[in-house]
Amino acid sequence: MTTELRRDRREKQKRQKQRQQQKRRGSGGITNQLVIGAFVIAAIGLAFFGLSAAGVFQPPAAAIDLNSADYQIPAGATIGTKEPLLQPEHIVPPAKGSYNTVPPTSGQHYNQAGLAPTTWGIKDSNLPNEVTTHNLEHGGIVIGYANLTPAETDQLKGIVRALMNGTYRKIVLEPYPLTDAKVALTSWGWLLKLQSVDQIQIVQFTRAHYSDPNFAPEWNVQ
Repeated sequence: MTTELRRDRREKQKRQKQRQQQKRRGSGGITNQLVIGAFVIAAIGLAFFGLSAAGVFQPPAAAIDLNSADYQIPAGATIGTKEPLLQPEHIVPPAKGSYNTVPPTSGQHYNQAGLAPTTWGIKDSNLPNEVTTHNLEHGGIVIGYANLTPAETDQLKGIVRALMNGTYRKIVLEPYPLTDAKVALTSWGWLLKLQSVDQIQIVQFTRAHYSDPNFAPEWNVQ
């Protein structure tokens, strides 16, 4: 009887040990699955942000023939309003610049690597005036928009993509708190406000004022 009891205890202990081992293996398997799942989700997220940054999810470039007669600027025509020039003074963040137009067309700006000037391209949020004014100093075109429908926004982004795919790489497109227009195009010393996404005027303004050595102080800087 004593031998049987001992054998029973050993069998019971053996079964308990096996169950504990199975639990540990199961727990380890779940942990491994969670770790692998986290890596997969992280990889998908990085891929999404990378593709988004590359413009994969943005509207495609509009089909624009920049050599078309529609976009030629008539002799003697002025595209936009010429604005008084302010000095291209460097200020230190978080100081605020003083400007004579909205959006700015010249004047004070930040000069800090990684901040100003900003990278060229389509932005999802409004940037400080002190940042984009430095882009104007480099001869670029800064385009702000407000109160557009989703379709109009896609149309505007398509136009900008078409311009940037060609000769006019130095463009910044951003939402902007405009109160008197839906689209505002600026270069150093020039301003054009539109009440709609006017493709012809947008292309003409860009052609007329892009990297203009007669205005932008650093027009040849990329």
